[in-house]
Amino acid sequence: MRLYELVQAYEFDEIMPIIVDMFPGTGKFRPQLQQAWELLRGMKPVDSKKEIRYKLMKGSREDEQYMGAEDRDFNATWEVILGKNVTRDRGVDLNDAEMLANCLVNICLIGRHPKAFNAAYDILSTPDL
Repeated sequence: MRLYELVQAYEFDEIMPIIVDMFPGTGKFRPQLQQAWELLRGMKPVDSKKEIRYKLMKGSREDEQYMGAEDRDFNATWEVILGKNVTRDRGVDLNDAEMLANCLVNICLIGRHPKAFNAAYDILSTPDL
Protein backbone atom coordinates (compact mmCIF):
# COMPACT_ATOMS: atom_id res chain seq x y z
CA MET A 1 0.00 0.00 0.00
CA ARG A 2 1.28 3.47 -0.85
CA LEU A 3 1.89 5.80 2.09
CA TYR A 4 -0.54 8.39 0.73
CA GLU A 5 -3.26 5.71 0.81
CA LEU A 6 -2.52 5.05 4.48
CA VAL A 7 -2.62 8.77 5.26
CA GLN A 8 -6.03 9.06 3.62
CA ALA A 9 -7.34 5.96 5.44
CA TYR A 10 -6.90 7.38 8.96
CA GLU A 11 -7.68 10.52 10.90
CA PHE A 12 -4.98 12.29 12.90
CA ASP A 13 -6.85 11.63 16.16
CA GLU A 14 -6.50 7.90 15.50
CA ILE A 15 -2.75 8.14 14.94
CA MET A 16 -1.65 10.56 17.69
CA PRO A 17 -2.30 8.16 20.63
CA ILE A 18 -0.18 5.54 18.84
CA ILE A 19 2.65 8.06 18.43
CA VAL A 20 2.50 8.87 22.15
CA ASP A 21 2.67 5.14 22.98
CA MET A 22 5.61 4.55 20.63
CA PHE A 23 7.51 7.70 21.57
CA PRO A 24 6.77 8.70 25.19
CA GLY A 25 6.79 12.46 25.70
CA THR A 26 5.66 13.32 22.18
CA GLY A 27 2.24 14.48 23.31
CA LYS A 28 3.62 18.00 23.74
CA PHE A 29 4.31 18.08 19.98
CA ARG A 30 0.71 17.45 18.96
CA PRO A 31 0.31 20.83 17.16
CA GLN A 32 3.45 20.31 15.09
CA LEU A 33 2.58 16.71 14.21
CA GLN A 34 -0.96 17.71 13.31
CA GLN A 35 0.37 20.46 11.04
CA ALA A 36 2.57 17.87 9.30
CA TRP A 37 -0.45 15.57 8.95
CA GLU A 38 -2.55 18.29 7.36
CA LEU A 39 0.25 19.27 4.99
CA LEU A 40 0.74 15.63 3.96
CA ARG A 41 -2.98 15.13 3.32
CA GLY A 42 -2.99 18.10 0.97
CA MET A 43 0.08 17.08 -1.04
CA LYS A 44 0.17 15.36 -4.39
CA PRO A 45 2.34 12.23 -4.07
CA VAL A 46 5.13 11.52 -6.51
CA ASP A 47 5.16 7.87 -7.54
CA SER A 48 8.31 6.14 -6.40
CA LYS A 49 9.70 2.68 -7.06
CA LYS A 50 11.40 2.80 -3.67
CA GLU A 51 9.70 1.61 -0.53
CA ILE A 52 9.50 2.09 3.20
CA ARG A 53 10.26 -1.39 4.49
CA TYR A 54 9.61 -2.29 8.12
CA LYS A 55 11.86 -5.06 9.33
CA LEU A 56 13.49 -6.50 12.42
CA MET A 57 16.58 -4.45 13.19
CA LYS A 58 19.42 -4.97 15.63
CA GLY A 59 19.52 -2.73 18.66
CA SER A 60 22.53 -1.28 20.40
CA ARG A 61 23.05 -4.50 22.36
CA GLU A 62 23.72 -7.78 20.59
CA ASP A 63 20.61 -9.45 22.02
CA GLU A 64 18.32 -6.50 21.31
CA GLN A 65 15.95 -6.19 18.32
CA TYR A 66 13.26 -3.75 17.34
CA MET A 67 10.91 -3.19 14.41
CA GLY A 68 11.57 -0.20 12.22
CA ALA A 69 12.48 1.19 8.83
CA GLU A 70 15.83 2.54 7.71
CA ASP A 71 16.34 6.31 7.99
CA ARG A 72 17.27 6.35 4.30
CA ASP A 73 13.68 5.35 3.46
CA PHE A 74 12.66 8.85 4.61
CA ASN A 75 15.49 10.81 2.99
CA ALA A 76 13.42 12.50 0.29
CA THR A 77 10.86 15.25 -0.15
CA TRP A 78 7.54 14.66 1.53
CA GLU A 79 5.84 14.22 -1.83
CA VAL A 80 8.24 11.43 -2.82
CA ILE A 81 7.90 9.73 0.58
CA LEU A 82 4.10 9.80 0.18
CA GLY A 83 4.46 7.94 -3.13
CA LYS A 84 6.47 5.08 -1.64
CA ASN A 85 5.02 1.66 -0.96
CA VAL A 86 4.95 0.68 2.73
CA THR A 87 5.80 -2.98 3.38
CA ARG A 88 6.65 -5.22 6.31
CA ASP A 89 8.93 -8.23 6.46
CA ARG A 90 7.94 -11.52 8.03
CA GLY A 91 8.06 -11.31 11.79
CA VAL A 92 7.07 -7.64 11.91
CA ASP A 93 3.81 -7.42 13.81
CA LEU A 94 3.12 -3.70 13.35
CA ASN A 95 -0.35 -2.97 12.01
CA ASP A 96 -1.03 -0.30 9.37
CA ALA A 97 -1.84 2.41 11.93
CA GLU A 98 1.39 1.72 13.84
CA MET A 99 3.47 1.87 10.66
CA LEU A 100 1.72 5.11 9.70
CA ALA A 101 2.40 6.64 13.12
CA ASN A 102 6.06 5.73 12.83
CA CYS A 103 6.18 7.09 9.28
CA LEU A 104 4.71 10.42 10.37
CA VAL A 105 7.39 10.95 13.02
CA ASN A 106 10.17 9.91 10.66
CA ILE A 107 8.86 12.14 7.88
CA CYS A 108 8.87 15.11 10.24
CA LEU A 109 12.38 14.49 11.52
CA ILE A 110 14.18 13.02 8.50
CA GLY A 111 12.25 13.97 5.36
CA ARG A 112 12.94 17.13 3.40
CA HIS A 113 10.02 19.20 4.59
CA PRO A 114 8.28 22.07 2.80
CA LYS A 115 8.99 25.65 3.88
CA ALA A 116 5.54 25.83 5.47
CA PHE A 117 6.80 23.34 8.07
CA ASN A 118 10.02 25.22 9.00
CA ALA A 119 8.79 26.67 12.31
CA ALA A 120 7.26 23.36 13.42
CA TYR A 121 10.44 21.50 12.45
CA ASP A 122 12.50 23.90 14.57
CA ILE A 123 10.34 23.02 17.57
CA LEU A 124 10.50 19.26 16.89
CA SER A 125 14.25 19.23 16.39
CA THR A 126 15.02 21.15 19.61
CA PRO A 127 15.43 18.41 22.22
CA ASP A 128 15.08 20.68 25.26
CA LEU A 129 11.46 21.59 24.57
